[in-house]
Amino acid sequence: MFDAYITDMRNELHLQSISDSDLLRRLSELLTSSRNVEAELIAHLAEVDARRLYVPYASSLFSYATNVLHMSEYEALLRMRVARASRKYPLLVEMLADGRLHLSGIDKLAPHLTDENYEAVLARATHQSKRKIEELVAELSPKPDVPPSIRKLPDRKDKAKPQPSKLVGPDQPLSSPSSQDREEGKQPPVAAPPPAAPTERARVEPLRVQPKIGSLFRASRRPAGKAREVKNI
Repeated sequence: MFDAYITDMRNELHLQSISDSDLLRRLSELLTSSRNVEAELIAHLAEVDARRLYVPYASSLFSYATNVLHMSEYEALLRMRVARASRKYPLLVEMLADGRLHLSGIDKLAPHLTDENYEAVLARATHQSKRKIEELVAELSPKPDVPPSIRKLPDRKDKAKPQPSKLVGPDQPLSSPSSQDREEGKQPPVAAPPPAAPTERARVEPLRVQPKIGSLFRASRRPAGKAREVKNI
């Protein structure tokens, strides 16, 4: 039936061409087929585990499921736990096939099922979400209250107030902070910057005034006139 349905689906042109009602109907049919296949898978996995048929291929059922069947680690562990629980309570496979329980719900309930309570517990878990089943598990196996206890609180130490940083002269070496200063959060002294060296002012000199060409010419003629006057005397 499932193979025929897959063949019919491949013959369809596109899912977009399917009407809304047909799409919802086919989705429901696919989910029913998926649940039936999942239940068959769990039953086969339980029988392989019981016969230990994985031994020639792997050291454990988990190794066989992950390395040979290529399941994920989470998927293999989940199905292994459900398969082993279904061997003790076959009703779990039936409820998985018809959709009354899901794998996660069975995995949560299985450790808390007994021969006396399993029918009532499974009836309460029918069509419940994982969160509701977790609440049912908490009711079946409540955790003990935390016992009251009194303990002494550690003494509170006053935090040291930060001290202003001290300036050290340029000629005094800086000392490394001691371990006590580091524990108290003190800052090491900060060296003061050295005084700036005095800068020499720029010397301003007057510019030499170059004599004009005419004045040079007149000055060169005056001594010759004076020489003639001295000669005449």
